[in-house]
Amino acid sequence: MKANSEKTKQSKKATRRVLAGVLCGASVLSLVLSLVMPPISQAIANDAQTVPAEETVMGGGSSSESTGVDNTTNGDTENQNSDEVDGGEADSSNGVEQGQSEDQPEGELQVEDGESSDDGAVMAAAEGGQTEAAPVEINSADDLKNKLENASGVASFKLMNDVDTGGTIQLGKDGSKITLDLNGHKIKHESSSQPLFNITGGATLTVMDSQQAEVDDPTGDKYVCSDNTFSKNGNLASVAPDETSNIPTNLTYYVTGSSVNPDGISTTEALYKHEATIGGAIVACNSNDKLKLINLYGTNGKGGTFNLESGVLTQGQGCKVANLVYAENGSTVNMSGGYVCGASTGTSGTGAGIMVSNEKGAASTLNLTGGVIAGNYAPNGGGVYAKGSMVNVDGSIISGNGTFGSQSGYGAGICAFESTVNVTSGYITNNKYQFYQDTDSTNWVHKGGGCHGGGGIAAFNGGSLKINGGYITGNYSAEAGGGIYAGAWKQALSTFTFSGGTIASNVAQNSEGGGIRIAAPTVGVFEVANGSHAYITNNTTNTTNDWGGGGVFVQGGNSDENVNSATLKIYNALITNNSAEGYGGGFAACPTGKTAITDTNGIAIFGNRDENGAHLSGGTNGKNEDQPTTVKGGEITDTFKQNGHKDLFLIRKSDNSDYIAAVTGQMLGGGAANWRGTIDGQPPTTIGKYEGAQAKYMIGLDADPSDGDQGLARDNATLFITGNKSNIHGGGIMTNGDVVAGSTMQVSVYPKMKLNGTKALMGRALKDGEFKFQLLKQGTNKQDPSFADHKLRLNGCTKVGNGVTNDGGGNFAFNLGEVYSDDSIVYYLVEDPGDNPVSGVTCDETIYKIDPKVVKDEKKSHKVLDIEYTYYTVSSVAITTIAANGTTSVATVYPIPEGDVANVALTSSKTFTNTYTPYDSKGSWTPAATKVVKGGEMKKFTLQLATDKEFTSIVNDKSTKADGSKSQTLDFDEIEYKLNQLEKLESDPTGRGASKTFTYYVREQRPTTPFTNYEYDQSVYQITVKAADNSKGKIDISATYKQIQDRNGNLVTDDTEHTFTDSTPTFTNTYSTTLPLSGMSGVTLTYLAGAAVLCAAAAWMHVRRKANAKGGERRE
Repeated sequence: MKANSEKTKQSKKATRRVLAGVLCGASVLSLVLSLVMPPISQAIANDAQTVPAEETVMGGGSSSESTGVDNTTNGDTENQNSDEVDGGEADSSNGVEQGQSEDQPEGELQVEDGESSDDGAVMAAAEGGQTEAAPVEINSADDLKNKLENASGVASFKLMNDVDTGGTIQLGKDGSKITLDLNGHKIKHESSSQPLFNITGGATLTVMDSQQAEVDDPTGDKYVCSDNTFSKNGNLASVAPDETSNIPTNLTYYVTGSSVNPDGISTTEALYKHEATIGGAIVACNSNDKLKLINLYGTNGKGGTFNLESGVLTQGQGCKVANLVYAENGSTVNMSGGYVCGASTGTSGTGAGIMVSNEKGAASTLNLTGGVIAGNYAPNGGGVYAKGSMVNVDGSIISGNGTFGSQSGYGAGICAFESTVNVTSGYITNNKYQFYQDTDSTNWVHKGGGCHGGGGIAAFNGGSLKINGGYITGNYSAEAGGGIYAGAWKQALSTFTFSGGTIASNVAQNSEGGGIRIAAPTVGVFEVANGSHAYITNNTTNTTNDWGGGGVFVQGGNSDENVNSATLKIYNALITNNSAEGYGGGFAACPTGKTAITDTNGIAIFGNRDENGAHLSGGTNGKNEDQPTTVKGGEITDTFKQNGHKDLFLIRKSDNSDYIAAVTGQMLGGGAANWRGTIDGQPPTTIGKYEGAQAKYMIGLDADPSDGDQGLARDNATLFITGNKSNIHGGGIMTNGDVVAGSTMQVSVYPKMKLNGTKALMGRALKDGEFKFQLLKQGTNKQDPSFADHKLRLNGCTKVGNGVTNDGGGNFAFNLGEVYSDDSIVYYLVEDPGDNPVSGVTCDETIYKIDPKVVKDEKKSHKVLDIEYTYYTVSSVAITTIAANGTTSVATVYPIPEGDVANVALTSSKTFTNTYTPYDSKGSWTPAATKVVKGGEMKKFTLQLATDKEFTSIVNDKSTKADGSKSQTLDFDEIEYKLNQLEKLESDPTGRGASKTFTYYVREQRPTTPFTNYEYDQSVYQITVKAADNSKGKIDISATYKQIQDRNGNLVTDDTEHTFTDSTPTFTNTYSTTLPLSGMSGVTLTYLAGAAVLCAAAAWMHVRRKANAKGGERRE
C-alpha cells in the first residue's frame, strides 16, 4: 500500500508537471498569436477592399495603360500626359470627366468633345476682341488681286497654289490689316518695272509662310562649318536656282559667331554655315533695276506698313531690282522672320534687299527683329540702305551681302545716309565691300585714302550710329572699315557711340580700320556702362601702305580744306594682346595725331607686341616719319628702336614745337603702368605712377604693370580691345586724328623727386640690401609715426611703395613722382626693422618729416585736346628731424635739378646710424648624485664626475658627510656653457640656435683602504647634457642619465634614459658581519619545536574524525 501510495504521489507529481507544461505552452502560444494575428487580419481586410476599388476604376473605362479615351475636361490628352503629370498637378476627378455620369458611353464623350466647328471652319480672336474667319483661299492671280484689294479691316488669305502675275495689287485702305499666307507656294511676279504690291495710306500687309521652318539658331553647334578652306570673314551668301524656272530654291549663308573666353577679356570666333530651303516666296521673275517688288509710300499723310513674318522675298536668276522692299514718306517695314535674299541692283542702285527713305516726305523706319537678309548686292547697301530714315537692328541676321567689285561705294551690309541706325542685338556678319584699286579713270588715288569701305555698316553725312549690342563679325572691306565705316570725309555722323556688343574678326584689306574706321570730322564715343562688357577683338588690317589700325582707326583732318580731325573719346578700356608688324602693337599715332591719356576712367595699355619696324608705311600723303633717319623725312633712330615702343608709339616731325601728346603714369584701375622708353628722343625715360610725360614729336613706351595692377585694370575695364592685328602700326588703335582717353579735363603733373639718404653701421661691415627704409605719407589725422618696443607704428600713415634697401656703400634713394596738390602732402622717412630685424643690430629710430613746397611750372603747363595739363616743380623741402628721445630740429633743403628730376639730399651726414653688438648667450647646469648606506653607518664616501669612462679627466668630486644621513644627495660644482662652446647653424653665423651635446660619467671612488664590512657599489652612470641657444641670449640645458655598469661591475646595455627632474644616479653600499654558532643552534631548536607542534595537531585531527564516524548517521 505504501509503495502504491508512493507511486500515486509520484504519478500526481508527474501529472502536475505535465499540466504545468501545457499551461505554460498555451500561454506562450497565446502571446505569439496576439502579436502575429492583427497584421495578418489587417492585410486580409486591405485585400478585400482593393478588389472593388480596382473594379471601379476599370469599370469607368480607364486604365493606366489606356490612351484611347480622353478623360480631361478639355479633351486634350497631350496636356494631360505632359503638363499635368510633368508638373505634378493632380486631377481632382481621378481620371473621370467632371460633370460626366459614370455610365456615359466613351464614344459620346469623344463626339461631344470634337463638336467645335462646322466644315473645318475656324474662328479666331482678332485685335480688339473681334473675330475673323478662316483665311480665304487664293487660287489664281485674279483671286489674289481682287480679294486683297477689296479687303478691309482685318483679313487673312491663304495661297493654295503657285500664282503667276504681272499686275500690281493696290492696298490703300486706311486701317486695313491684310495677312497673306504663302502656304509653301510662290507668287511669280512677271512685270519688269511695276511693283507687285503698292502699300499706302495707312494700309498694312503681312506676309507669312505657314509651311516654312523656323530660321536657324545662328550659332547652333550643328551648323559649325567644318570646311577649313573658308575663312572667318567675307563669306558671301548665295542662292541656288532651279535649272528650269531660274527661281531660287536654296539659300546658303554664313554667320561668324563670337564667344568670350574664360579670361573674360578676349574672344574666339567660329564660322557657322546655314542652308535654307526656299518654299513659299514672292519672286521678281522678269524685272529690271527699276522694279520695287514691295513698294510702300505715303498718301494723305500716311505711309504703308509691311510685315514679313516668314516666307521669302527674292528675284529670279539674271534679273535685277531696284529693291525687294522699298519704303518712303513715313512708311514702316517690320521684319520678324523669313528671308530677303538673292537680289541685285543696277550700277546706280542702293539697297537691293530693303531700302527705307524720306523721299517725298517724312522719314521711314525699318525694324529688324528676326529673319535673314542675305546675298543681296548693290553699290551702296547691298542688304539695307537708309536715306534720311531709321534702321533698328534687334535680332535679325544680315549676312553675306555685297557691294560690286567693279565700282566704289559704301556699306555692304547696311549703308545709312543722313539716317539713324541703332544696333542692339542680332548679327551683321560676313558682308563684303569688294571694290579696290589704286587709281580710277580720273587718276583719283585710292591708295592711302581709305575713302570707301564698310564691310558691315557704313553710316555718314549726318544722322547717328549707335551700337549697344549685337555682333558685327566676320565682315570684309577691300578698302577701309572692315566692320564699321563711321562717317565719311567731310560727311561726319552727328553721333557715333559704341556702348555694347562685339566687333570681332573683321578685315580691312588695303586700308585702315579692321574693326572700325572713324572718318574726319566724326566724333566717336566708346563708353560701356559699369557692369557691362563690350569687345573689339581679333580684327585685322592687312594694308601694305597706310599706317594701320587693326581694331580702330581715327582719321586726321586737313586745315587747308577746313576739315577737323576725327575724334575718339574712349573710357574704361583695356588694350592688351594686340600686335603690329611696325611699331605700337597697342596704340599708335601718325604725324597728324594728337593723344591725351588720363587716369580717370581712362585706359590701360600693356602686354602688346610689335616687330620693331619690320613693316613701315608707304609714305603716301607725305607721311614717312616712321622711316629711319637714313631715309629723307624719317625720324626713327637706333636709340628709339632699342627702347620701348610695343605698347605706345607716336611720331611727328622733330621740328614740331607744340606738345601733341601727354601720358600719365597711373592707368585704369589706379595701378602704375610703369612706362619705360623714349620721349622726344630722350631715353631711357621712365614714368612713375604719379608722374606724367608730354611729347612734341616722339613717344615710344612699354608698360610693365605688376600682376596686381593688371588685375585691377581687368576688373575695372568695361571695353576690351584685344587680339587685333595691323600689318603696319597700331594693332589695337591707330590714329592720325585725336584720341582722348579718360574723363579728366584737368591733369596735374608733378615732378620726379629723388630723396637721397645714407646708412652707417658701427661694429662691423655693412652689407648690400641689409636694411630697409620706408617712405610714409601722412594720414588725415596728421599724426607722426613712432616706434614702440623697436617696432614701427604707422599711426595712420600709409606706405608709399614697398620700401628700398641700402647698397654696399650705405646709399639708398626714393624716386618719387607723387601728387603734392596744394602743398598738402607730408612724408616721413624711417628705417623699418620689420618683423625680423638684423641680428645684433640696434636700429636707428630717427624719423624725418619731409614737407615739399611745389610751384606751378608756367613754361611746361599747356593744353592737349582741351585737357589742361598743369606741371609743377619743387622749390624747396622742409625737413624736420625727430630724434629717438623726442627732440626735434628743422632744416630747409633746396633740390638740385637733374633733367626733370629734383634731387634732395636729406642730410649732410649719415641719415641713419646703427650699432652692431655681437650676439652672446650662456647657460649652466649642476650635476648631482645620491649615496645610500644599508646596514651600517654613513662613512665619508666620494663620488666622482668625469668626462670619460676611464675617469682620467675628473671634472670634480664630492664626498658624503660621515655619521650623517644614510641617504645623501651630493651636488657637483655648477658647469657653465658659453656660446662659443656650441656648434653654430650654417644659416645663422651669429650663433642663434646653436647647440651641442656633452657627455659625463659618474661613479663612487673606491678608497685605497676600504671601510671594514662595507660592500661598495661599482655602478657607473652616463650623463647626457644637451645645450641649445634659444636665440634670446640664454642657453637651455636638458640632462638625462642611464646606468652602463651595475653594482657588481658588470656591463649594462638595457637601461633607459632617466631625467634629473625625477631622480639622480644612486650608489648603495651595504654593511654586513658573520653570525656566532650559539645563535645558529637556537634557530635550529626553534625549527624543531615548530615541527613537533604540527605533528601533534595532525594526530589529534585524525583521532577526532574516526570518533565522529562511529557515533551515528551521516548527515548530509
